[in-house]
Amino acid sequence: MNYFAKIKNLNENLEQEVTLDINGVVFTAFIDICPYEIKEGQRYPVSIGFTMIHDLRVRLNANRLKELERVGEAYMYVIRGIVREGFIDAGLHIIDEDGYLDNYPEVMGKYAEMKVDRLGVEFL
Repeated sequence: MNYFAKIKNLNENLEQEVTLDINGVVFTAFIDICPYEIKEGQRYPVSIGFTMIHDLRVRLNANRLKELERVGEAYMYVIRGIVREGFIDAGLHIIDEDGYLDNYPEVMGKYAEMKVDRLGVEFL
């Protein structure tokens, strides 16, 4: 799903880091694709995905939460939401471009949580 995101912060020291606000959900991500110049305070169309460096672990979440929770000051996030085919609905649709969730058919259509190494954003 595509969203219009407001850029809250562009990291001067790490060119690919961006903090976005989408409908009140603020998170820090890495810029995967950006075919044009972007500026703080402006809104742009984006899609959101995630990157895995370590093994993905997905488990059912009885709390029925939809949220993105940053792990400390690291780039890792715990994503909580309903698993759908090709994405997890955490209040925002986080796309599973690499099909990691296909390995967890037992959580399809259910509330689950997973820890990802970082969130990625594509400017459309």
